[in-house]
Amino acid sequence: MKRQRPATEPMGGTILTRPFVFLSLLVLIAVGLLLFRFVYGLGAATNLNNGYPWGLWVVLDIHITAAIGCGAYVLAVIMYVANNREFHTLLRPALVGSTFAYTLANLAAFVDIGRWWNFYQIALPWNINLNSVMFEIAICMFLYMIILWMELVPPVLEKFGWDRFQKPYNKVLFIIVALGIVLPTMHQSGLGALIVVAGEKISPLWQTPWIGFLFLMSAIIMGFAVVVFEGALTVLGLGRRLELHLYRRLAKLGRWVLASYLVVRFADLVYRDALGAIMQNPVQGLMFCIENLLFLLPLLILLHPRWRGNARMLFFSAICLVLAGAVLRFNGLIIGYTPSAGYTYFPSVIEILVSVGLLAVEVVGFTYIVKRFPILPPRKKTVAPGSAPPASGLATNV
Repeated sequence: MKRQRPATEPMGGTILTRPFVFLSLLVLIAVGLLLFRFVYGLGAATNLNNGYPWGLWVVLDIHITAAIGCGAYVLAVIMYVANNREFHTLLRPALVGSTFAYTLANLAAFVDIGRWWNFYQIALPWNINLNSVMFEIAICMFLYMIILWMELVPPVLEKFGWDRFQKPYNKVLFIIVALGIVLPTMHQSGLGALIVVAGEKISPLWQTPWIGFLFLMSAIIMGFAVVVFEGALTVLGLGRRLELHLYRRLAKLGRWVLASYLVVRFADLVYRDALGAIMQNPVQGLMFCIENLLFLLPLLILLHPRWRGNARMLFFSAICLVLAGAVLRFNGLIIGYTPSAGYTYFPSVIEILVSVGLLAVEVVGFTYIVKRFPILPPRKKTVAPGSAPPASGLATNV
């Protein structure tokens, strides 16, 4: 018998809560600072210099935000490539989170263009450089953002009762899903290739021919973690009940990806005889250890059946893995980067406030959409059939 798709419904409730208003103020501050940046330029708004051509906006708002947006990508691979549809309940909230993450990553890329008024030049055929990794990243990220918005069409059709458009949409859905899997695979590895371009300025701890593969693998790991993290936030912030039975199964899949990543990571370091670089620079060595401990600790938790079944431990593992992927990118692009003599970098107040504001956009947008559009399943369908009602908070065990 064919399994029917779970029903979804708007959360409802008040939009203008205190957290929503506070985050909206952060967004307005970021908008004002972005206007300042566009009028007076990058030099006035950032602490970038000739030694550090990339800073917080590139690392956090592009590399890390795009990796955080891989939740929908991971679920699409599981559901449509591995043909495992049991996670369909998690797909729509993951799509919303990924859509905002990639929209903000594309916005950050535009903000970081020096002569932003010439942005259209990248699309002119005579300016296209097919050998440029930056062109591949830019075009793939932009196209994937469009794909993600297209994948959010069904909730809109359901919201306004436009059921007659659902059938023609489903006829082209396989093309949308296929592109939604191919495009992230390309540009997530391409983002790692930017480190290769920097050559010997990057520490051997992160300068490796495998960095593109490691960035892709870590983005997939972050995708698994973000799905769990978003689920926990809907429990804490929106009063949902935890679908622990699904997150446990997702963790079983994710642990093997995580183990494979660590094997490749350290096999590459041993093969290149690069582990000695840990002792050459105390700051780089410390950050390398923090990065890999953040990967290793969740693996130990996910390999232990009892720990993996505990909601608090799962949530802790998800936080660690998101931070691990973020620290990997921060290390490879900032900490492991050695510029010409005399150059230093620390983000300006404007850079920090704009980054905080962009992150606030995602929370504000996610909250509004799940409250007004059919994204989450009804409360009565969020617990596995036959399982005991979850305890309050995140202390549930199944």
